[in-house]
Amino acid sequence: MARYDKIRDDGLRAKLEQAHKHLRSAEATEAVRLLSDTFLAMMSDKPELLTAPAKGARMQMPLWMRWPRLGANLVPESVEANDPKIEFTRERFAMSEAITYFEFTVDTAIEQDL
Repeated sequence: MARYDKIRDDGLRAKLEQAHKHLRSAEATEAVRLLSDTFLAMMSDKPELLTAPAKGARMQMPLWMRWPRLGANLVPESVEANDPKIEFTRERFAMSEAITYFEFTVDTAIEQDL
């Protein structure tokens, strides 16, 4: 799970390392909140992620549409307005959900060569 060490951007790698520490400490909700902020920062720092195609998808779809919808959901209208926001529909998250968000964020950063 520590593939974040392949990420070139020092700041991004540090955020993912902190999220990994939350996971190892069974702090799933803290990890999801940090990962949500991290993904929003990635899209802010690299706006082309707003229109980048999802790799490996069977259908053509933007990358952001693959962000997990497990309670920390990207608001489609905010992405279309180039001001992405995440809406939290829950206050607590399970470890499996946090790991899903972690893996998605790390995979995206690696695939986008960040």
